[in-house]
Amino acid sequence: MDLQLLIEKCLTNDRFAQRTLYENYKDSLYTIVYRITKDFDAASDLLQEAFIDAFKNLASLKEPQYFHAWIKQILVRKAYRYLKSKKDRVSLDAVAEFGYQEEIDVGYIEKAIQSLPAKSRTVFVMAEIEGFTHKEIAETLNISVGTSKSQLNYAKTKLKELLKPHLV
Repeated sequence: MDLQLLIEKCLTNDRFAQRTLYENYKDSLYTIVYRITKDFDAASDLLQEAFIDAFKNLASLKEPQYFHAWIKQILVRKAYRYLKSKKDRVSLDAVAEFGYQEEIDVGYIEKAIQSLPAKSRTVFVMAEIEGFTHKEIAETLNISVGTSKSQLNYAKTKLKELLKPHLV
């Protein structure tokens, strides 16, 4: 079913259309929220909450083709608030994109990322794994673009420090 039509049906509270939309996006969104929280239960709960919010506010989505980006922002905001309220460190999946996949054990990369503070870890995941721009990160996390850039730079510098002794 066409995304435009699917969203139109969701606006009329068509449960089949809502379920279809959920099924189409749940896996990619779950991966994002799990990478941020590293908690299966929290990731599932936050995913459900994000879809509930999305369905409640679907009428505000002006361009249906941007649904995935829109709900991803809702989800990342929820995950970030969850982390702030939890105030402890969470882990992320290994980041092959960081460039050390052949030289360093993937498990060590994961541990290095886990050791980052929550804000810089979140910015790192959003920018380097999910491809958000600094403007999108700033809007999502309610920080400035400069803070986003600074947090990403800090995360990369810290990861390079942590990973340097393990390079061949």
